[in-house]
Amino acid sequence: MAQTKEEEAAKKKAYNEAWYEANKEERKSYNKAYREANKEEIAAQRKSHREANKEALSVRSKAYYEANKEALSVRSKAYREANKEKVLAGKKVYREANREKVVADATRRKALKRKLVPIHLRDCPHEKQRLLQTYKLRKILSEATGVQHHVDHMWPLADGGPHWSGNLQIIPAEENMSKHASVCEETKATIIKSLYTFDTSRPI
Repeated sequence: MAQTKEEEAAKKKAYNEAWYEANKEERKSYNKAYREANKEEIAAQRKSHREANKEALSVRSKAYYEANKEALSVRSKAYREANKEKVLAGKKVYREANREKVVADATRRKALKRKLVPIHLRDCPHEKQRLLQTYKLRKILSEATGVQHHVDHMWPLADGGPHWSGNLQIIPAEENMSKHASVCEETKATIIKSLYTFDTSRPI
């Protein structure tokens, strides 16, 4: 009696599962050896896949996080407790390798807390990139000139100025330290006008 397609598929699946169970350790060893021998190729394929499926992966990741928030939090806390020194060392290495991003993110968090990040720019990826590039340029100028530079808010945050790329300038640290935490009304008006006529969709 001839088998149906469903029966053939079930039989094939059962065979594959049995074969995998019987050869589990061998397959693990083979896969590990393959990954070690093809690290760069695998990394390139994964990067390419992430770039080609960025939005779908972001949606899936967010959905998984929302569905497993508590379990992930418990797991993360347990890992940090069990690996305190490793976690601290990893954070230090990251900060050293990404100083400009760390400073840019810290300044943004400070501005968000004080509600000084314009609402229409809070989730703008182009604006986020512009801010990061400004801090990277500060580093380049400092290294190229041998003079320490700072990223300065022309209209200071302390005076209610917006945390926005158009309100930033790169100046020598000495000049920045001697500035007052205020700005003239004409400059404020120019910054406000520019801010609300700024094309947020324009990439850098």
